[in-house]
Amino acid sequence: MKNRVRYIIAFLLIASPGTALAMPWSWDMYIQPSNRAQKFPAPPTPDGIVPTTGKPFYAKDRIEAAKLKNPFPPTAESIERGRERYNIFCATCHGDGGKGDGLVGQKYVTPADLTGPYVQSKPDGDIYFTVGYGGMAIMPAYGDSVPVEDRWHIVNYIKGVFGKSANNK
Repeated sequence: MKNRVRYIIAFLLIASPGTALAMPWSWDMYIQPSNRAQKFPAPPTPDGIVPTTGKPFYAKDRIEAAKLKNPFPPTAESIERGRERYNIFCATCHGDGGKGDGLVGQKYVTPADLTGPYVQSKPDGDIYFTVGYGGMAIMPAYGDSVPVEDRWHIVNYIKGVFGKSANNK
């Protein structure tokens, strides 16, 4: 019997720190005021700040996008940047010369001929919209892959290089 009492006392001593967890002060960090995400509206943007990336453009349709002006003039640097980006994102379907004879274009549906009068007569904003949002239910949207600035450079490349080659025929 004496040993049993010792075991019970030892058990109570070992188990007693666990009871401290149930004391009111153990809930101080658990129950506290906190701000929940989206519980309150975001604070307004202060006046006079300088944006880092500019105001993004979201066209609701092709007609609205066609009114856009290309913010990058077709300089040699812009056309070179457009060529680099075109070779990464566009040449696999449209081909190196823009005729729609790329590897993917040969195997599946032939894409638009970028040197032809149909594409060359389009406003810059329309081509920009097509790169970002896709077109004709065939071309996929590249808005998540091609940054906004690079889309404009691609437009300069398509209009500058392919437009000149179409006019030299």
